[in-house]
Amino acid sequence: MASLYPLEAINLALQHARNSPFYRNHLPSTRIQSWEDFKRLPFLKKEDLRQQSPEGLVCVARQEVLQYHETSATTGEPVSVWYSGESLARIHTHLAEWGVGFNEEDRVLIRFPYALSSIAHFVQAAVHRKRACVIAADTGTPITPLPRVVQLMHRLRVSVLATLSLQAVVLAEAAEMAGLDTRRDFPHLRAICCGGEPLTPYRRQLIHEIWGVPVYDNYGMTETGPQAMDCAQHGLHPWGDFWMEVLDDRLEQEVAPGETGNLVVTSLTREATPMIRYVTGDRVRLLTQPCACGQSTTLQVRGRADDILWVQGKPFDLWELQAIVSKLPSRRFWKAAAEPRRLRFIVEKERDEDRIQPGLLEQLRRDHGVQVWVDLIPKGILYDRNEPIAFGRPGKPSYTCSSAELAALVDASRPPRPEGMAR
Repeated sequence: MASLYPLEAINLALQHARNSPFYRNHLPSTRIQSWEDFKRLPFLKKEDLRQQSPEGLVCVARQEVLQYHETSATTGEPVSVWYSGESLARIHTHLAEWGVGFNEEDRVLIRFPYALSSIAHFVQAAVHRKRACVIAADTGTPITPLPRVVQLMHRLRVSVLATLSLQAVVLAEAAEMAGLDTRRDFPHLRAICCGGEPLTPYRRQLIHEIWGVPVYDNYGMTETGPQAMDCAQHGLHPWGDFWMEVLDDRLEQEVAPGETGNLVVTSLTREATPMIRYVTGDRVRLLTQPCACGQSTTLQVRGRADDILWVQGKPFDLWELQAIVSKLPSRRFWKAAAEPRRLRFIVEKERDEDRIQPGLLEQLRRDHGVQVWVDLIPKGILYDRNEPIAFGRPGKPSYTCSSAELAALVDASRPPRPEGMAR
């Protein structure tokens, strides 16, 4: 369907969506005739999905629905998403062609949450399509704490690790705590596949340096399923199953080609719960450039709009925050906050001797246009290594907080002062 002329594909998607109680009232009853008509279609917001859950958006017969998932509900009530057999087959077929090149010799350890989340199930089915072996190491259970996952990777000669990018770093830390060298003691590991959070080039490089293997990305969300994945050349290419709009902050106009904006997606395939002009909350760029794989469009995911930090009128998204962290002596675990006149980071030390070198903060100020301050803090302030279950289950990655929360973390990192001595 997505290969049809886009307006025709969209009209077919709208016709299908009107099978649901919600969309019958939400969408016009007639075909759209132009792109101006399309741009007048109402947006679909997260709150709409919450109000219509569990079944208000379902567009297919109950017998067609094979799988149910929910969002993590970290920012409110969960959103219900249903998948038909047709949708699942399409997703599994796409993901099986991920640039990592799953094959029957692979043992793939999946370190995503399984309960109600979708990505672990999608990756598992894609791996099975290539007749590779799955090792399910769910993040959401105490049965597979970090030490056991490290042991599984080492003992079972895992060749591909599929996980959140932050989990790839956490697992490396756990391996080192067990006396293992991540680049030497996992000789069968050939690749890491990431998903579930934006993978910036700076985090990709960090993971590659730690583990010594290539890192592949995919982009999606529970509401839509996967929308893009890396080719063999590490280009994140959108699937043709969605129409992607990149709109300005008022959601009124499309941004200029190659500029950053807010991603709004429309399902072009016959989904059980289609998304029509869904405001994803993600900031992205769509770049038109030839890739050796033959694709011509690349997606750059810059982070959540809600997580942008503003300092003196300048926005800092996850992409730019990680660009700053990439210049620091320690880069694994950090948080950032906006203060009135500066951008402030706390970063756990990786080595006792790590220091901020003279001139680095001034160079960061010149490069990024605002004053930057960095506190290097001891290990254990952001992640308690003595609690392997909690350390291994950090939940949805969060890299920003309020200035008050950041100050409290800095205070917690300081040694206690003798009684009677003021700070």
